[in-house]
Amino acid sequence: MWDGMTLIPGRECGDCTVCCTAPSINKPEIQKLSGAACRHSTGSGCAIYDHRPPVCRSFYCAWRTVDIFSDDWRPDKSGVLPYIETEGISDDFDLGTGIGLMLVGNPLKTVRQKWFQDFIVTGVTSSVPLFLSLPGPRGYQAATVSLNTEQMLEAISRGLVKDALEQVVTILRGWDFQPAVITYSGNDVSAPD
Repeated sequence: MWDGMTLIPGRECGDCTVCCTAPSINKPEIQKLSGAACRHSTGSGCAIYDHRPPVCRSFYCAWRTVDIFSDDWRPDKSGVLPYIETEGISDDFDLGTGIGLMLVGNPLKTVRQKWFQDFIVTGVTSSVPLFLSLPGPRGYQAATVSLNTEQMLEAISRGLVKDALEQVVTILRGWDFQPAVITYSGNDVSAPD
């Protein structure tokens, strides 16, 4: 579906550093706690950009690689970090990849926006695997749920997608966040609190 490596012409990260903070990194060459800024992040870029580790060189959020996202979806502007998801996809889907949407801004404000609701409606009714997530507290895994449910389809058919998304945010906020497990060591770039 999406190869995740073909960059959309004209889209640059610019000052966006959401991916330098929200996710955890657990690779031999670099480790970082979720929710911790990378110590190399300047807040508007990377201090070691030309020499950054391979994991950073190879990662691009879905806004950079998937043309279904408009320019307005840049993570630092939209409050959503879109990413390609390959895990947790039911065999019921024809697609082996889906889209994860991590709410990194104000979650309720985001899900109340028409552009966001329209995206969810289009994806769910087109049988695209969609996942909504909230980053966990510093050092904890994100909370993630599938949006491809009978309840969401029912809400869409009744014109209640906003209400359904607000309920999903409530579920995510009440999540029993689990500590992120970092198995590698030696190059923790997590900035101190």
